[in-house]
Amino acid sequence: MEDANEFIEHYRPILLSYLDAKNSETAGQSGPLEFIDEVLNSWSKFAEGRILEKPSLQERTFWFALYQFEELVEFPAMENLDPYEGILMQNLAEVRELLRDGGILPDRFFATRPGEDPGAL
Repeated sequence: MEDANEFIEHYRPILLSYLDAKNSETAGQSGPLEFIDEVLNSWSKFAEGRILEKPSLQERTFWFALYQFEELVEFPAMENLDPYEGILMQNLAEVRELLRDGGILPDRFFATRPGEDPGAL
């Protein structure tokens, strides 16, 4: 992969398939946490030693969706929906559609690349 956009475009449809619940371990795909780890590890290898341009707002949409998804799948299973879990699900539903359409992350949300210092932006 040559640039960050190509990296994101490689993983975007896979992330969307998880968010759309079309992917499962039974279909021979990795589980959600394994997928998230794969993306983060691949990014670490990709970004190592590179000087990257500032991430686009569309790229930030991808990272926000990935991080929200990670937090949601790590949320402990409960009998009743926890209010925070409901907020995560609502945010993720909105951002999923932005991710699908190449939309930009709204100002009320924020995400950086893995390992990036938010104060440096």
